[in-house]
Amino acid sequence: MTVLVVGVGNRLRRDDGVGPEVADRVARLRSDVDVAEVSGDASALLALWVDRSLVVVVDAVRTDAPPGTCHRWELRAGSWDGLPPLSPFSTHLVGVRDAIDLASVLGREPARLVVVGVEVADVGPGPGLSDPVIAAVPDAVDLVLGCLEPS
Repeated sequence: MTVLVVGVGNRLRRDDGVGPEVADRVARLRSDVDVAEVSGDASALLALWVDRSLVVVVDAVRTDAPPGTCHRWELRAGSWDGLPPLSPFSTHLVGVRDAIDLASVLGREPARLVVVGVEVADVGPGPGLSDPVIAAVPDAVDLVLGCLEPS
């Protein structure tokens, strides 16, 4: 299986750096998994996930849940399992959801795609995660690792 975990986010925008932080921790635990970081245009994901059997994208999100809440969404048969309609994934202007929608139109999705989102509290300038987000990092890592187990 060709597996890729991608941490999306900017480490200099506080909680927006949660994706790269989770990806770093996964890399330390699983040397058999490719790990990448995307901090700018999420359309870079399309090139990263070519010919991958599984891609897990980790990103900061904002929904109505409290900061530190972890979510898991999976693309199955062209639709999102459990994703509320019109709910954005990303805190970015051109985010993960846009990249996924573009990949679907172009027929360039990975065989299996999972998005792990962590609710953020602060995406202002500066390094470091807020307390509720740093407390959620182990749960997000566990969600990612759970995706890597054979189903």
